[in-house]
Amino acid sequence: MLAARASAAVPGLTLVSTTDQSDERRLQALATDTESRAWVIELPRNDEEESHARERIPALRAMGDGLRSRLPFGVPRIHGDANVKGRTLTVAEWLPGFRVPAQKVTPALVAALGHAMAGLHSVPASALYDQGRPINTANEAQRIAVGIVDRAAQTTLLPQSLLRRWEAAYEDPELWQFEPTIVHGSLRLDDFLVEGERVTAITGWRSLHVGDPARDIAWVTAPTMKEIAQPIETAYRSAHPASDRRLFQRGRFWAELDIARWLLHGIDSGNEDVTRDATQLINDLHDRVGHDLDNALTEPITQAPHPLQRDRPSDG
Repeated sequence: MLAARASAAVPGLTLVSTTDQSDERRLQALATDTESRAWVIELPRNDEEESHARERIPALRAMGDGLRSRLPFGVPRIHGDANVKGRTLTVAEWLPGFRVPAQKVTPALVAALGHAMAGLHSVPASALYDQGRPINTANEAQRIAVGIVDRAAQTTLLPQSLLRRWEAAYEDPELWQFEPTIVHGSLRLDDFLVEGERVTAITGWRSLHVGDPARDIAWVTAPTMKEIAQPIETAYRSAHPASDRRLFQRGRFWAELDIARWLLHGIDSGNEDVTRDATQLINDLHDRVGHDLDNALTEPITQAPHPLQRDRPSDG
């Protein structure tokens, strides 16, 4: 069925073999055409994946050949799409590479991940202008963060000390001094395809825009990435020395706000399971960062009291 639909979606495409690669999120097939070219055919199984598919199509089509030629890795190229009973089927070129879990990321691959992100953020933002993608200034990125925090606070599910931590971050003017870049926008380790010790491609791209490069750094700051976070930052800065000095702190802030956004999604959609999960994640975050100044979002840490720092008796 997927092969037949794909041939209809891409004029002239004749497929001769397919391999089923479906999972719980989507029907998927790896197919080969008469010229031995490989294709990936996808059809969402649920509403969330359908929404992602519809967002990816215009984003990937906004990436022209000029922009793609400047990137040190491959990017999916969608050649056709079709409506199949209310779901969006897409046909894209196959990209080589495999996904790798965090515990199997080697030192050389860590450097490659940092260099890949730096390569994206080094492309002039003007390469995405006039392509219909959102363009956010530093001030607009700050306002987005303020809006997320304010809405999360209104739920009354946010611990006050965590709220103060976030307020201190969005009120810190130095944190928001950056030059907007081309941003993937929803980057995770699973989006990287690798072969050996090099990044061959980055997938996803549904949130492609010009804005805060720290959005692409957020995944690096997760607790599960603790062992590779510092080496990735070192590699990134060596490849992109012009990056702002608060980039990775701001990335941590966005990562924390992703939990708040998950909470808001649960409440807005009326999904109690999501709301409970997000509330637990918020409480876990509060427990993890409440007394750890190394995780401060504002600086200089050693020169001014952190918002969560408790009064201590003076020495002597």
